[in-house]
Amino acid sequence: MRVLIIGGGMAGWTLAGHLLRAGITPTLIERVSEYSRVGFCIGLYPFSAGTLRPTGAYEGYVDQSLPVTTYTMCDGHGEVMQQMSFSEVLGRIQGFMGMLQRADLLDLLREGGDGARAAMGMSVTGLQQEDDVVHVTFSDGSTGDFDVVLACDGIHSATRAMLIGSSEAGLTDWGFTAFTWWTPRQDAVADGVVEYWGAGGLFGLYPLPDRINAIAGMPTPVGLGSMSQEQVVAAVREHFQGYPEPVQEALAHASDGTVFPWAMIDQKADRWIHGRVALVGDAATGFLPTAGVGASNAIKSAQVLADELGRADASAVPLALSLWEQRARPKVEANQAASRTLAKMMFVKGSTVAKARDLMLKHYPVDKVAKDVVKSNTEPW
Repeated sequence: MRVLIIGGGMAGWTLAGHLLRAGITPTLIERVSEYSRVGFCIGLYPFSAGTLRPTGAYEGYVDQSLPVTTYTMCDGHGEVMQQMSFSEVLGRIQGFMGMLQRADLLDLLREGGDGARAAMGMSVTGLQQEDDVVHVTFSDGSTGDFDVVLACDGIHSATRAMLIGSSEAGLTDWGFTAFTWWTPRQDAVADGVVEYWGAGGLFGLYPLPDRINAIAGMPTPVGLGSMSQEQVVAAVREHFQGYPEPVQEALAHASDGTVFPWAMIDQKADRWIHGRVALVGDAATGFLPTAGVGASNAIKSAQVLADELGRADASAVPLALSLWEQRARPKVEANQAASRTLAKMMFVKGSTVAKARDLMLKHYPVDKVAKDVVKSNTEPW
């Protein structure tokens, strides 16, 4: 089977690794010419982490991760509203959840996909489908014929735009931006995630073995695109003044390196399958980070797709894609709905609404809101 994977991210390299083990050698292209250490922390839920075992990446994931033991939710003044034991929850489902740098996880997935025909600095400029083949034109002017094309090129998928004529269709802008940077470890954050939910702002501290990823979510500042790094840091510090000491300590280190703005947008494609071209991962369903489940869904969905393609021949590609969508789409979109529900609770701007939310959260466990995420660990895909 001739398989083209567009995009060398989490979904793309997961597909490559699992297809190789099914006896299929895919072609994988990535538009950047070389990988860098971009990206911050990432956590995998057990339903996704288990997909790393067949490719040999699981042990490296465990070794390089910090096991997450607790999740603590505080209000903007530091009062604890909820605390959940990840250890207890994961113990019930016999799973492991760790936090590591995105670049380290991508390295592990790339190692698992070693053997794929990979080309860096390459993109697709044209797609033409016939009944049983996809004719592809590449950015270097070359062409190729494939039995199936798997678009794993992210939330702003160029392939999706090529298929439906729009790069913005299905995108939702939530009006918030998360500013993220690295900060040293501190005693207030040991092996657990701590978040401070305020009015018009959410500040999260996400630990790795050697440092903490600070994420400050706030309404997108007017003129953000033209702001200097110093202006960005000043705006973030001003917005979160008055928050508790762990936040202030992290803010003190915001000027140590680069603070990256992360627009809070998500995406939900109407169609995953277009003939013999499929949208995978964020290209199909791009997540907000509010439930921390986007990468897990992209990786798991890619593994399910590889499973279906691995049991098909070229003539059965349409059936394999249909079976994959039936297995994965309900789970992925239910998890996206959970992340959106959490976003509506996080991204409140008025103090009155925030007080009402805080009162509710003291009595309604957050894992009930994200029940579909929990189900993803205990029900088959």
